[in-house]
Amino acid sequence: MADEPDNLVLQLLREIRATLDEHSEEFKSVGRRLDHIDQRLEEVHETLYTVAGAAVHANVRHDTVAERLKTLEERVSRLEEKA
Repeated sequence: MADEPDNLVLQLLREIRATLDEHSEEFKSVGRRLDHIDQRLEEVHETLYTVAGAAVHANVRHDTVAERLKTLEERVSRLEEKA
């Protein structure tokens, strides 16, 4: 009889250890998935900055061309008035 409580405690401790090992593996798996998600978010972040930069560049370029066109139209108008 005296051996039974010890065996029961050892059995419970083994079960607890097995459960902890399972949880540890699950936690590691979740950690890897979170690392992958973090990496993807960083890539999206970089892409958004690139796209935003391209959009700003295109907008500035458009404004520059529009201003240049306005200047040329004014010059043509003045030349037509002189002719």
